Amino acid sequence: MSEKGSNQYMMMLSEIFPFNLFQPEYSGTTIFPPHWHDKCLEIIYFCGGRAELHIGGVAYNAAPGDLFLIGEGVIHSCYLIDETPNYYTILLDRYKIIASDLNSVEYGPQLTGNFSLPVMLQAEHAHYEEFVQLIAEIIEEFVAKQVGFEAVVKSCLQILLTKFIRYYGDSGNEATRQSGIYRNKMERLKDVISFIESNYQEKISIRHAASIAKMSHYHFCRVFKDAVGRTFHEYLQLYRIGKVEELLLQTDLPVTRIAEQTGFVTAQNLGVLFKRHRGCTPMQYRKSCVSSQ
Repeated sequence: MSEKGSNQYMMMLSEIFPFNLFQPEYSGTTIFPPHWHDKCLEIIYFCGGRAELHIGGVAYNAAPGDLFLIGEGVIHSCYLIDETPNYYTILLDRYKIIASDLNSVEYGPQLTGNFSLPVMLQAEHAHYEEFVQLIAEIIEEFVAKQVGFEAVVKSCLQILLTKFIRYYGDSGNEATRQSGIYRNKMERLKDVISFIESNYQEKISIRHAASIAKMSHYHFCRVFKDAVGRTFHEYLQLYRIGKVEELLLQTDLPVTRIAEQTGFVTAQNLGVLFKRHRGCTPMQYRKSCVSSQ
């Protein structure tokens, strides 16, 4: 699933149908942690509730009807605001979609070219209705799964990609050059996130993380918060708590051992932070999950 750190290539339906649609499940206040897809476009369509998204270093408050277009390689994360959000996620590998369809061979270079997608589209924005209609049809076909739904979905995806290139094709201007500079910073942050995922059990200082990103302490703290939506320490704590939850559910290890294995050192420290973020103690969390099964 993951090729390097949080570079995720999600499970596709098949090699000839490199697409998937789902409504993610989550626990706690983190709907999904910072990650990116080097080979996939991601489209998020909100149907209900609200959430706080961070996409490419910019924060967005998502509400019903909002549409988010997340390009390949862009760091993104999502956090709960209050009520449980209802949304669909579409992932597609446009390179494989084009390669899998002989009818698209002639137009492949165009549909897999560079574009600068607007991250957030709302009802008042140009082209919003076109995109929402296509996405609504994709969702309807995929959920109903009537005969030939794959052909209809693939057709809609190709139209969607065509419109992306038509409206947002890369013009190679100054804005593109600046986005390249910004992407370079994001690539360095990816190294930090990958490092955390491999070494969260150990003590990790901001100074060390900043050195991995090749940034000053101050600049790193600002860029990391903008990109991830949490401070470095907050993100590290939340990532470790996610690992604690896995161990609580998948093992019968005592909390003291779990604290040692997830970088919290002591059970007391783990208990304080777990209750702050999850609203209960680790043992209460384990018991509630076991009783609900």
